[in-house]
Amino acid sequence: MANYDPNDPDKTTPRETYVEPVEKRSSPLPLIIGILLALALAYFVLTRFMGNDEVATTTEEPAAAATEAAPEAEAAAETATEAVEEAAADVAETATDAAEAAADTATEAAETAEGAAEAATDAAADAVEAVEGAADTAAETAADVATDAADTATEAADTAVDAAADAADAAAETATDAADAAAETASDAAAAATDAAGAAVDAASDAAAAVGEAATDAVDAAADAIEGATENPLVTVEPSSN
Repeated sequence: MANYDPNDPDKTTPRETYVEPVEKRSSPLPLIIGILLALALAYFVLTRFMGNDEVATTTEEPAAAATEAAPEAEAAAETATEAVEEAAADVAETATDAAEAAADTATEAAETAEGAAEAATDAAADAVEAVEGAADTAAETAADVATDAADTATEAADTAVDAAADAADAAAETATDAADAAAETASDAAAAATDAAGAAVDAASDAAAAVGEAATDAVDAAADAIEGATENPLVTVEPSSN
């Protein structure tokens, strides 16, 4: 018997075939043989002890008594013989009936055995067909499962490729937008720096002009002061000697 593994994916459920037991009847032959032996023994005893009309006796009986007893013995012997013949006929009839019954029983047993063999053969054929059907079903199921798994794997691979492509596009767009934003920020910063430098140059020019004007005003004021001092000399007052 092959090993049955419950974890085998190609397993098939074993079918148990029930064969009805055949009832065995006891043979009547021993009974018939016993009856025949008993009848034979009885016949032997009767013919042995009742068939001999001359009985040796040690007593002295009259001849008339012996003559009267002889017909009675013959009648008893005939009765016993008839009884034995009837019993033998009955036994023969019983034996014939028993033989016929045994033959019928044997025929019925043979027919029952034949039916059981046919049932077993049919059950075996059904079991083989069931196993073959289960194997075909298991193979088809395994093929379908493998096909579905392959389709699922292909769809998953396609989905992963599409997701990677979308992620790459999104990353490229994000990088481009960041580069554009950085370029615009740098351009704005450069423009602001240029404007600040221009303003500083203008402020320096204005400051230099103001300093020049202040210096010119100071020079003019100094010249005016010198000129006024020349035109109006100072008078020195000497202190008195009192």
